[in-house]
Amino acid sequence: MGQCICRSRAIVATTAALLVFCLSATLQAATVSVAVDFSADRRPLSPLIYGANFAADSQFANPRFTVQRHGGNSTTRYNWQVDVHNTANDYFYQNIPDGDGSNLPANSTVNQLLASALAGGAETIVTIGTIGWTPDAERIKKSGFSVALYGVQTVNECSFYNPNPPPWCTADSGNGLCDPLQNMSGFCVGNQIVGNDPNDTSFATDASWAGGWVSHLVGRHGAANGGGVRFYALDNEAMLWNSTHRDVHPQPATYDELWQKTLSNAAAIKAADPGAQVLGPVTWGYCDLFGSAADDCLDGPDRQAHGGLPFVQWYLRQVCQHQTNTGLRLVDYLDLHYYPQGDGVVDFAGNLAFSESATVSARRLRSLKELYDPTWVSESWISDLGDNDGNHYDKPQFLPRVKAWIAAECPDMKLAISEYNWGPDQGISGALAQAEALAIFAREGVDLATRWVAPPPGSLVERAFRLFLNYDGLGSRVEGSSARAISADTDALGSYAVDLEGQRSMLLLFNKATTSTTAAISLASSLNGSWRLYRYDQNNDVGEVASGNISGTTLNLVNLPPRSANLLVLPAATVADPLFANGFE
Repeated sequence: MGQCICRSRAIVATTAALLVFCLSATLQAATVSVAVDFSADRRPLSPLIYGANFAADSQFANPRFTVQRHGGNSTTRYNWQVDVHNTANDYFYQNIPDGDGSNLPANSTVNQLLASALAGGAETIVTIGTIGWTPDAERIKKSGFSVALYGVQTVNECSFYNPNPPPWCTADSGNGLCDPLQNMSGFCVGNQIVGNDPNDTSFATDASWAGGWVSHLVGRHGAANGGGVRFYALDNEAMLWNSTHRDVHPQPATYDELWQKTLSNAAAIKAADPGAQVLGPVTWGYCDLFGSAADDCLDGPDRQAHGGLPFVQWYLRQVCQHQTNTGLRLVDYLDLHYYPQGDGVVDFAGNLAFSESATVSARRLRSLKELYDPTWVSESWISDLGDNDGNHYDKPQFLPRVKAWIAAECPDMKLAISEYNWGPDQGISGALAQAEALAIFAREGVDLATRWVAPPPGSLVERAFRLFLNYDGLGSRVEGSSARAISADTDALGSYAVDLEGQRSMLLLFNKATTSTTAAISLASSLNGSWRLYRYDQNNDVGEVASGNISGTTLNLVNLPPRSANLLVLPAATVADPLFANGFE
């Protein structure tokens, strides 16, 4: 094999893969400069950002998810004693028994999920319902909007499958929507069934229900500080209860309701397991950063009655003021959900042809700037919110905005993003966006993140996690401290640096262009030794594609393939300031 020399100082590539890169000629690839300083902007990277909701047991071995979350709408109403959940608005407001019902509650499906995750070395998050209702003790299918009780509805479970309803469907399970010309029951008001009885499916609960479940989990799996369940979330997307769970909570939630539920339920959790970490308030997305469900997004009477403060900022203030007054820390992680809102960017319907179109793919990759760029105007309905007296609602700058609230109101609060999603599991732009989202979480200081939901084993999106968690197939992962990496064109090439002090330095390069791109890398200080390049793209799984030697401050990676995620593993950088080596800024 001949050598291919791509020189800036003395950089010699010795693999056939890089030889192909060089012979293909740099004229075919745009060149983007990347400036890297492993000693600047250092921030410890939390390994808990590599989590997911409902990961398969095999995924704790590969790609090695670090957190398993039991979350989502159906966890708001879960009866841990009899292993029954309610599907809420996701599917006809039904009580559905889980598992085979044997040896309950010890052998519940949730206990099985937790045991598998803990055995696989992952941390776990359990969603504790605080809505005040849970499915009743009967392990039978029940509906929140019975057709027999409340009249004909626009769709029932059987008509949903017309013309061939399955034999197990229940025609008495309605969707809670009605036509007043067809339904004369008195329960049909406007186009909704109202005045139904929550006791049709559920019974009322209080904080003792939460405390009892945590005590059970401690007895089953151990305490949080002893290898058991470490994290407990205060319900799920409470500001949507009046739609997702309107059969039991038809009124929109308010600032005060959420805080009162935090006071009672978080205290019960901590009493049952003092080492537990509590996550709250578990928002649904962009609007309830600013206002309650009663305000229906951004601002309104509820917000004005609470000093005009955005809901999340106000909530943070209550947590730290309560700790100052009582000595008890109720919430340890500010837990938020975030989904980009541009058309087709998140496609839960799995319409791959649409969601991977050229237009949508490009919009998906640009939408990552909603997480961090203070100048970026969302390409969605969010842009219609406008500036609004300097609030810049049209520019999400999600993580810096929330970090500023934390700094102002509750400085030692950690940040969790327990639901997010950036595209289809089998689409390359979705897989590339997922990888860049993880890099952004690392750089911006997110402490915990769990994707909704875990990508299927073998999917393109799973490759993104393997690039971070097992890039060489031997368990090596992207870890250490995030550092400075500045791309001259972030729309074409995203760049992120991570340094594992004394062991290796890493540079993540995401070619978002539909053509090849050459990364012209300049380093703030000289590196000497060997490097390896790992990659995945549309057609190739995560693997090593090139290697070579560096002696100096520059390196060209030629012709990175279109829509590819690349991890350059370099020799350890020398960190000049001893404070940096300890992860301090």
